[in-house]
Amino acid sequence: MPRTSAAPRPATRAEPEASEQPGDRARTAAARTSAGAGEGGEGDFGAAGPSAVRSLGRAFTRAIPPACQADPSWATLPLGSAGKARFVIDIDDAGHIASWRPEGEEPIARHLGNLAKRTIALLGSGTFAVARGAVTAGKQTLEVSAVIRAGADDGETGAPADLAWRFEGGRGKASFAQPGGRLVEIVVQVVRTEVARGAPPG
Repeated sequence: MPRTSAAPRPATRAEPEASEQPGDRARTAAARTSAGAGEGGEGDFGAAGPSAVRSLGRAFTRAIPPACQADPSWATLPLGSAGKARFVIDIDDAGHIASWRPEGEEPIARHLGNLAKRTIALLGSGTFAVARGAVTAGKQTLEVSAVIRAGADDGETGAPADLAWRFEGGRGKASFAQPGGRLVEIVVQVVRTEVARGAPPG
């Protein structure tokens, strides 16, 4: 009988968390369910839960598309490279974001500053680990670089397929489409992690 087949600079204070609603779920067309709070993952934009301990770099990458898609500053930029910047994020001993700041003294581009501000606001009061498997005070430096590409204007901008992310091995990539079809791609790299004395490195 044939088998039948059965039919995922000065420190800036972190802003309050923007709650995620069920209607905010968005995934790429081929998204896989995120693998919990681990280092790797891609695709899923559903709520992770306020008490879940998450990798900071992974959570930052994941939050970029829903946080930044509506920022109009990206529409003013030409196609091609949109620069890079580094941000230092301070975590307190409870695993919460205490503050953040650009690394160095040079001013950063407005759209990249907006990216950090919007993304960290969305992360809000979540609990994050800079050391793998441990909640401890510390800081993590993330480098973000952006590229803007032309895209097809199919009239569906804002649909789930317009938001995507993935993160693995300390490196992430996020993307979002804006009205007119242009695609913004962001690469996130964990550059440096400093943990409180006695905590295991990530």
